[in-house]
Amino acid sequence: MFWGNSAKVKLDRALYDKVAKVADVAGYATTDEFVAHVLEKEMLHFENMKGDDDIRAKLKGLGYIS
Repeated sequence: MFWGNSAKVKLDRALYDKVAKVADVAGYATTDEFVAHVLEKEMLHFENMKGDDDIRAKLKGLGYIS
């Protein structure tokens, strides 16, 4: 991972604690590594999107927005 060029994301403490536990059980070296992996995997759903309307439609289809 390229942690030298990173940004911070704020999570609710309860959610962070759950994520940290799963990351540990799954064998990730750090919680950051696990979060990056999950986000990269989810972003694959949007790779071929052409514009905002395509992204909105995909997010609705996945149940992320209504």
